[in-house]
Amino acid sequence: MLTVQQARSESSGPQGRGRTELAELRRRLAEPSQLSDTHRQRLLDLSQRLASVRALGGEYRRVGLSRQAQAGIHGTHIAG
Repeated sequence: MLTVQQARSESSGPQGRGRTELAELRRRLAEPSQLSDTHRQRLLDLSQRLASVRALGGEYRRVGLSRQAQAGIHGTHIAG
């Protein structure tokens, strides 16, 4: 069984690389139309993982991507 601590250490990669990538992704989401294909693919991967979590039902169904992340997947800009 995967524990929270194991999941954190596995997702962060070497030297906290996952956190750095996530911070960069958040910065880039300020202008979704400028996201690279790599960042867009990362968002799609996160979206698929989210779908798995939501499938658990109950309170997990309320978890979702931000409007900025959704716009990033589609390469659109969010009006103010």
